[in-house]
Amino acid sequence: MFAGACRAPFVTASRATTYKVPALVHRFYSDKATPEAEPAQPAPSAKSAEAKQDAEAAPAISTQDVEKLKQSITEKDAKLKELKDAYLRSLADAENIRTRAKTEVDNTKTFAIQKFAKDLLDTVDILELAIKHVPQEHLADKVANKSLVDLFEGVDMTKSNLLRTLERHGIETFDPLDQPYDPNTSHALYQAPIPGKTPGHVFAVEKRGYVIKGRVLRSAQVGVVLDASDN
Repeated sequence: MFAGACRAPFVTASRATTYKVPALVHRFYSDKATPEAEPAQPAPSAKSAEAKQDAEAAPAISTQDVEKLKQSITEKDAKLKELKDAYLRSLADAENIRTRAKTEVDNTKTFAIQKFAKDLLDTVDILELAIKHVPQEHLADKVANKSLVDLFEGVDMTKSNLLRTLERHGIETFDPLDQPYDPNTSHALYQAPIPGKTPGHVFAVEKRGYVIKGRVLRSAQVGVVLDASDN
């Protein structure tokens, strides 16, 4: 026999591998409706708890206290109204002061030359008096009285230029001849009965009057017709 025939077969033992079988999960279904979970209520905050505690601890307000509060509010409203009225009056007074100040400044500017202009009126009167006393018949003969005519024209031009200068500064002249006598703008030097003239009217003007910005700078010097029936 062969030696190898009597030998038992060689078996190689391999390492056994272990497998884990997952456990079966049983799921059950029901026809009943699942109730909805109620929402979670927030926990009360510390501030709200403190406010609630203060409200519970606060004393009750009586009717008398309410009346006192109403009376206090009424008194404060009256005081507020009084202060508001005083404030509005102060504003009105301040506006009046500003208006008066502006008027005074404007008047000062307007009438600053009043005294100077009044002094110039005497010069105008002298020039008019000189022109008035030149006989018209001497002026008619311009050849024989050439010097007198030239002098007359020079004086007349000087007077006219002076009056225009005064007008540029708001000074105007007025002549009340044949007008009713006005004591506010004229000064009566004399009175006389004049036939054919209306009593109380001006029949002669010795010096013309002047106004500056509507204010009388100098009254006109006039003669007034006297009513003969008054004698």
